[in-house]
Amino acid sequence: MKQFVILSVLLVFSLPVGFSIAGCKGTNPNNYCNKSGYGYGLKTNQVAAINLPGNTTGISLAFGQTGQLQSPTATNCNGGAESVASYTYGSTNLNLVDVSATGALCGGTWNRHSPGGIPDYTICTAPTAAAIAAGCSGTTAAICVVQMTASADGVTSNTVPVWVHPSVTTIQLSVASPTTGDPGYQGCLSQNQTSQLDAVAYVSTNANTPFCAPAGNTYGVPDCSVNLGHFTYTPVSAAIATIDQYGVATAHQPGSTAVTAAIANVSSTAGNLYTCPPASIRLMIPSTIPSTENGTVGTVTPGTSVPLTTTVLDTQGNQITGLGLDYSSTNPLEISVSSSGAVSTTYPQTAAITAVCNPPTCNPSLITQIGQLGNGLPIASNSVRLTSTGRTSTYLWMSSPQSDFFEAVDLTTGTIGSPIKLPYIPNSMVLDPTGTNLYFGNYRELMQFNAGTNSLSKEDTTVPGVVLAVSPDSSTVVIGDQVRQVIYLYTVSSGAHTTIGGVATRAAFSPDGKTLYVTGPNALYVHNTNTGWSVYPNLPTQTGAGCNLNNNDYTSTTTPFTPFCSPDVAVTIPSEGVFLTGPDLTSAYSFCPNTTTTPAVYYPGALAPGTVLPATDHITATTDRVHILGANPTTLSDIYLGNADTPGVPVENTPGDPTGTCIRPTPNTSAGLFFQTTALPAQTLPVTAASIDQVVASPDSSIAFVTYTAPVGTASPLLPAYTISSTFGEAGTLSTVKLSGTATAPLAGAFSPDNTTFFVGTAGDNLVHFIDVPSLTETKTINPGLVDPTGAPVPVQFLATKPRPTT
Repeated sequence: MKQFVILSVLLVFSLPVGFSIAGCKGTNPNNYCNKSGYGYGLKTNQVAAINLPGNTTGISLAFGQTGQLQSPTATNCNGGAESVASYTYGSTNLNLVDVSATGALCGGTWNRHSPGGIPDYTICTAPTAAAIAAGCSGTTAAICVVQMTASADGVTSNTVPVWVHPSVTTIQLSVASPTTGDPGYQGCLSQNQTSQLDAVAYVSTNANTPFCAPAGNTYGVPDCSVNLGHFTYTPVSAAIATIDQYGVATAHQPGSTAVTAAIANVSSTAGNLYTCPPASIRLMIPSTIPSTENGTVGTVTPGTSVPLTTTVLDTQGNQITGLGLDYSSTNPLEISVSSSGAVSTTYPQTAAITAVCNPPTCNPSLITQIGQLGNGLPIASNSVRLTSTGRTSTYLWMSSPQSDFFEAVDLTTGTIGSPIKLPYIPNSMVLDPTGTNLYFGNYRELMQFNAGTNSLSKEDTTVPGVVLAVSPDSSTVVIGDQVRQVIYLYTVSSGAHTTIGGVATRAAFSPDGKTLYVTGPNALYVHNTNTGWSVYPNLPTQTGAGCNLNNNDYTSTTTPFTPFCSPDVAVTIPSEGVFLTGPDLTSAYSFCPNTTTTPAVYYPGALAPGTVLPATDHITATTDRVHILGANPTTLSDIYLGNADTPGVPVENTPGDPTGTCIRPTPNTSAGLFFQTTALPAQTLPVTAASIDQVVASPDSSIAFVTYTAPVGTASPLLPAYTISSTFGEAGTLSTVKLSGTATAPLAGAFSPDNTTFFVGTAGDNLVHFIDVPSLTETKTINPGLVDPTGAPVPVQFLATKPRPTT
C-alpha cells in the first residue's frame, strides 16, 4: 500500500513537468522541416539549399587570368531566403582554378602567405605544365574543366563549371539557319525570325603561336576549334537585332550589324548579322478613293486626306512592318505627305508620292558591308499619282537677269502692280517649295524676299552667286559662286553655310531631300545628308554647251550672259539615280556603293553596257517615273525607263527603277545596277534655236514645253509642245503653239499649279503669254513692265508660281 501511495504522488508531480516540456518552443513540430509531428531534424529557419549562379553558362578563364564567382543565395526548406555570415568556396582542382574566401577565381593558383606584406589573393600564377597534364587528361587541346562550389552551415551548393585554357586570340561568329538550325548560315533573317548564335574561339600557347599548330605540340591535339565555355553576344545595333543571354538572336529591322562575342574577358567583333532588306515597297491608294492602274493613279478633291497603304516585302518574301520610310511628294505645297504616308491635298495639282527606305535610318549597314545581301542600299517604292481636281487662281512672279525689278501678279484680279525694286540685278530666282520665300542670286549677295508680302527680308553677302535649288523642305538653299568657284549649302533658319570647291551650273534634290546632285562642266558633286560630299571629276560626257558662267553682264557682246547654262541634271522619280546632259550623249548614274574607293560611297554609271543615249543640253524627269525628256537646238529626245507598269509586274521592275545586282564598280565604268532605257527616235524641233533654255514637263506627266533662245537677228515665235503618249514605249506628238504679236522666241516658262495654263516669257515683245494647255492655244498676254537700268524694256526669263486660295 505504501508503495502505491508513493507511486501516485510521483505521478501527480510528474504531470506538470511533462506538460511544461511539451509546451516549449524548441519542441514544436511546426518549427521543423519534418512535418510528421516529431520535433527533430532541420529547422525551418536553417539553411536547406545554396544556389551558386552560373551553372548553366559557366565561367571561362585563360591561364593566369582572374575572375569572380557570382554571389550565392541560401534558402530554407520552405523556399524562403536565409542569411549566411560567410561562404566557403571549393574547387575540384586547386592547381588549375584556385578560389579565395570571397569567391575570387584564379586560372591557376593564388598567392597565399606571401612575404614582404604582399596581400594574399592578389597574384594569380598560371598552372604548370605538369598540373595541366595531370588535370586535363583526356580533354581536347588542354581545355580543363574544374567544378566550383559554395558551402555554408553544412550545406553545399550546385556546381559551376570553370573552363581554364590558353589565352584566346580570335573569336569567330557562327549563325544557325532560322529554318533548319544548321550552323554556318550565310543568309539573312526576316523580321522576328530567330537564330541560335555560336562562336568558335581560337587559343594560343603564347602571343605569337596559335595553339593549333604545329601538330603534336606540348598540349596534345592540334585543334583550334575548342569549347571554352559560354559566350555572351552584343549587337552593335539593337534596332537591327537583339540577342538574349543564351545567344538567341531576334531580327527586328532590315540592315546589318556587327556582333561582338565575349569569353574569358576577351571581347572582339566576331562577325556580322544580316536581317533581310526590303525587296519591294508597294504603295496603293485606299479602296475608298477612285483609282486606276492597279490602285496607283487616283483623283481626289482639295481638302481630302488619303491614307496610303504601304506593303513591304523582304528578300525572303516576308512582310516587314515598322520601317522608317521617307515619304515625299513632287509638289509638297499642293499635295503633301506625312512621315506615316498620309496624303493631304490642299490645292488643285498633280503629284507623285513615293517612299524610300534610305540608309542609315532604314536598312543601315557598316560601310564595309554595304551591298552585302542588299543591306545598306536604298530601296524605292512605286509611285502613286494623285490629282487634286479643280481650277485655282495663281500667284505669278516674274523677273529678268537684265533688270533690278521683279513683278508679282495675283491672277485672281489680274491687276499688274508696280514693279518691286531689288537691291541688285538678279542672276537667278527660285521660289521655295512651301511658297514662303523667293531667293534672288547675285555675285554680291543673296537676296531673300517674303513671298507673302513681296518685301525684302534679308540680304546675305556671305553667299554670293547663282541660286540653283531649294530643298523640298525649304530649309536649304544651294548657291553656285561661279566667280570664286565655290558651292554653298545655305541653312535658311540660321544663315550658316558649308562649302565645297567647284563650278556648278545646275542642281537638283532627290524628292526626299536627302541627296543633292550638282553638276558643272568639270564634275558631278553629290551631297548626301548621311555621307557628306562626293566629287566625281572628268566624267566622259560632261561638258557645257558654251555660255558665260562668270557673271550676269548682259551687256557683253562677246560672251553674253545666259541663266540657262548646261550641263543640266534631272533626278529620277523616286530618286534611284540621276541623268546628266552632254553634247555627245546623255549619261546616267545610280547609287551603288564601292567601299574600296575614295570616297567610299560611289555613284557609278547606270546604263547597261552598250547603251548610248542621245545628246541633250537640258533635260527633265516626268513625275510618272517613265520618261527622261531632253532637247538640244535641233532635236527633242524621249528616253523611256524600265518596263511597263502593268498588273503582275514586280515593283522593282516598274518604270524608273534600276535593275540588276549592285556590284562594286571601278570609277567611270558601268556597274551591274542599271536603268532599262529605251531612247525613241529623236524628233526634229520645228523651230530655229541658238540654244535650249528649258525642258518643262507638266506635273501630271501629260505634256512638256521647250523654251529656247533664237539666233541674233532671227524670229522664231513658236513654242514647241510635246504631248506625251499614254501608251508605254510609244512616241509622243511634237507640235508648236503660235505666239502672238511681235514675240521672237519663248525664253522661259512655268506651269500653273492646276496644270491648265503655261506661262511663257518671250523675247521681242517682252511680254508673258498665257497658253491654255488642254487646247494648246494662247489665251492672253500681260506686260510685266520690267526695264533695265537705262529704262529699256527687257524680257522675263525667271518665272515662279504658287496657288492662291479663292475663299
